[in-house]
Amino acid sequence: MQLQWTRDLSVGVEEIDSQHRELFRKINELDGAIKQGRAKDEIIRLVAFLDDYVGSHFGTEERYMTAYGYPDYLYHKKKHEWFTEEFSCIKGKLETGAPLVEIIGLSNNLLITWFSNHIRTTDKALGGFLASKNKGA
Repeated sequence: MQLQWTRDLSVGVEEIDSQHRELFRKINELDGAIKQGRAKDEIIRLVAFLDDYVGSHFGTEERYMTAYGYPDYLYHKKKHEWFTEEFSCIKGKLETGAPLVEIIGLSNNLLITWFSNHIRTTDKALGGFLASKNKGA
């Protein structure tokens, strides 16, 4: 399933929006690879990308939250921690040779469903707060 970046997904902070767009590109690359029968290689690349991305991206958001005194910091951080745990489970399944179809299903659900919802709700709330502090892009 291709993810389409639309303006309504913008949180108003270019650094964060740019990272979100990059994630969408990677998810779409996996979708294309699945359709071309190259899913195994692409899921390995996606997991490697996410290994770096998760810490970097969540770190970026958390840096903004702490720098500007975001009141929902702990709630937002818990969402990040939950995702990180779920991602670790998927990574473990890949490393132990779980069926590729299982890994792809879990990855799609986590990335497409969770991230789309997270951006539209939790990240947008952060963006609104930062805009009120005039710290948007």
